[in-house]
Amino acid sequence: MNSNNNSVTPSTLEQRIDRALEHKTEVHIPADFAARVASRAATQPLKSRRRRPQFGWTIALISAPVATVALFALAPHATTVTVTSLSFDVELALVAELAFVGWWIARTLHLPVSR
Repeated sequence: MNSNNNSVTPSTLEQRIDRALEHKTEVHIPADFAARVASRAATQPLKSRRRRPQFGWTIALISAPVATVALFALAPHATTVTVTSLSFDVELALVAELAFVGWWIARTLHLPVSR
């Protein structure tokens, strides 16, 4: 082991730590650094922005025709207008879903406004 460790007292160790922490290193930036970075940046092609996937629109545009077809398929079976009829209840749920999907599409649709 190091024989110098025996002479280190807590106060001298603290002084050595303080000196090491207070020592500022010299930062050397080359004079042509900015020019080199600018020349490299100019030669790189711009990255194209990725289009974010629109899962909501896809689901809405698929579920609206599916709900409409299901409504027409259930229409002959929902002749009795009672709340206990399962086919009538499913038709009500499909109408509510179709209304909600239509409202959502109308709300999120951003058409260009001509002025």
